[in-house]
Amino acid sequence: MDSQKFLQKCFLFDIEINEKNEIYSLGAVYGDNSFLLEPKRKIGKQQLADFDTLAANADFILGHNILSHDIPHLSKLAPDLSLLQKPLIDTLYLSPLAFPENPYHRLVKDYQIVRDSVNDPVQDAKLAGRIFCEQWEAFKLQIEACSDAPLLYRSFFHQDPQLQGLSSAMNEMGISLLEGDDLFETFSWFIRDKVCGKALQYLIDQVVDGSLSFPSLAYVTAWLTVAGGNSVLPPWVRHHFPEVRLILQQLRETPCNNEDCHYCNKHHNPKYFLKNFFGFDDFRATPATKYGKSLQQEIVQSAAANHSIFATLPTGGGKSLCYLLPALMRYQRRNALSIVISPLQALMKDQVDNFSSQTGTGVAAALSGMLTLPERRVVQEGVRLGDIGILYVSPEQLRNSSFINTVKQREIGAWIFDEAHCLSKWGHDFRPDYLYSIRFIREMAQKEKCSIPPVQCFTATAKKDVKLEIIDIL
Repeated sequence: MDSQKFLQKCFLFDIEINEKNEIYSLGAVYGDNSFLLEPKRKIGKQQLADFDTLAANADFILGHNILSHDIPHLSKLAPDLSLLQKPLIDTLYLSPLAFPENPYHRLVKDYQIVRDSVNDPVQDAKLAGRIFCEQWEAFKLQIEACSDAPLLYRSFFHQDPQLQGLSSAMNEMGISLLEGDDLFETFSWFIRDKVCGKALQYLIDQVVDGSLSFPSLAYVTAWLTVAGGNSVLPPWVRHHFPEVRLILQQLRETPCNNEDCHYCNKHHNPKYFLKNFFGFDDFRATPATKYGKSLQQEIVQSAAANHSIFATLPTGGGKSLCYLLPALMRYQRRNALSIVISPLQALMKDQVDNFSSQTGTGVAAALSGMLTLPERRVVQEGVRLGDIGILYVSPEQLRNSSFINTVKQREIGAWIFDEAHCLSKWGHDFRPDYLYSIRFIREMAQKEKCSIPPVQCFTATAKKDVKLEIIDIL
């Protein structure tokens, strides 16, 4: 069966919601027939009956973001509709699996459909069908490439009663179902080279005993197929399936310190990144710690392990590398965004250019008031898509709504304060906006319902009272 034939078995629909959270327009398509309840017309029993009748012979109900949005609203308005008992296919759930790689699916942005016209529920229903057909073809290509990923997607969805419609649709695509030990072994085999071996074994134990959300594992699998590149999971996945972030953190962010672990020996090894991206064989021997070790190396190791730190290095001591190298490691491991708050707007471009030239990457950028609007949009899009892993900003940007909306699209790996003495009222360059940034970081974590990311402070000079105040603030 091809996607168009399958679509003939589906009732496609979309609703529009007003500011009172009420349905004000309704549209549907089944075969060659369509239904439209235009705005400002009352939704009565007859209109709902006609809507339900059109779906009577359909095998599936299909739409975009219907599981969390359209169906709950429709159930509240008319709980007795027969169509509510049919299997559901939500193209939103399939999109990150069919198109996990940057630039993702061109018709979907986060949880929304990308339209080229004003809201029209009939056209949006048809567009959901078009999205589904493109997803179908994408899964076919994955199968032809002999990837086990589609089998894992279907099998994990199949474990959730709410997602049986998605599993059935993937069955129609020719995607087999794995269960029991076959599922666990295939999953383990598929991701083994992309994660810490010890963490994987612990995860499999959790999967076997049923303590994890199976749909979350589908999105973990999808992201691991593109791990180490410039791709991110859409924000709605992080919010709807918070276990995804925790599982990936467990698999890729926590070193096992086992000499035989290929993943950890590479991705948690600062010297590997120092050599391969910065071209140095070793860290600076001086300044040294009181035990005679490289202070630069000690700072890098602590920052790369995602600890909150306060570090003082003299000018010329390699301070920038102490936060740039760990930021690059975070980006490689989880595509996490490290935000560097710096007071030196005029030097930001030079810092980005120097880093890009030295590492041969294009993952650093700067947002400041010195950019033109087109330049700003390019950086913001790079952040949203996952192309940017290190973002320099002036503290004033944290009051900018477009900056806030941009960084909310990403998982923050660390907040970094360059010239951290600006945080202290005793510092010679105290900046009130620097102090505001601490409050902003806390409030953003609360709104995102996540723990506060590591806060890492760096400065070339700070008196004892300045150090103590900053540590107390943090």
